[in-house]
Amino acid sequence: MTRIIAILVLLFAIGYVIFLWAALWHLRAYRRLAINLHENETLLLTLHRHWFIFASQAFAAGVAALMPFLILLLLPMILFPHAIFWLLASIYWLMLVGFLLVAWIEYRLDVWIVTTERIIDVEQRSLFSREVSEFLLSRVQDVTVEVPNLMATLLHYGNIVVQTAGEKHFTIREIPHLDQAKEIILEQCRKIREPS
Repeated sequence: MTRIIAILVLLFAIGYVIFLWAALWHLRAYRRLAINLHENETLLLTLHRHWFIFASQAFAAGVAALMPFLILLLLPMILFPHAIFWLLASIYWLMLVGFLLVAWIEYRLDVWIVTTERIIDVEQRSLFSREVSEFLLSRVQDVTVEVPNLMATLLHYGNIVVQTAGEKHFTIREIPHLDQAKEIILEQCRKIREPS
């Protein structure tokens, strides 16, 4: 029985190392994601999600990591042999680390880039799925700031909704410095529309 448990732990650990390697390779590949600027186009602003978004997910994972200890205190060891309990707890903790890694990658790789001509949205949909979209600032009709809750109000973060021609909208979610970003976008839209 002990050998079987050791083999299972070893196989799970090998699979997990492969998963971590793939995730880190994905981060390295992100650095190669080059946004090609047009001639006379300059970078004005790069926006990432507010730090509190990842911190709240990390806090939830930290609380969840205490669950095996709570189970150990509340349930007698009659239900599970000691070795099986710690095997299941180890698998659970490795899954939590995986969740945190995926959450951090999505937090870090979601980026919005504002240039003198366009807004570029790089959205990390899942660990190996990314969507890059862009639209011209000359098509922007309205920019709205949304502060969705009390924590967003206290920590000064929220969403910017950009309305374009053709009634399409584009949402930049959970970013800090909302008013500054809105002013930069609107100022650049005015510059594009004004004849030189």
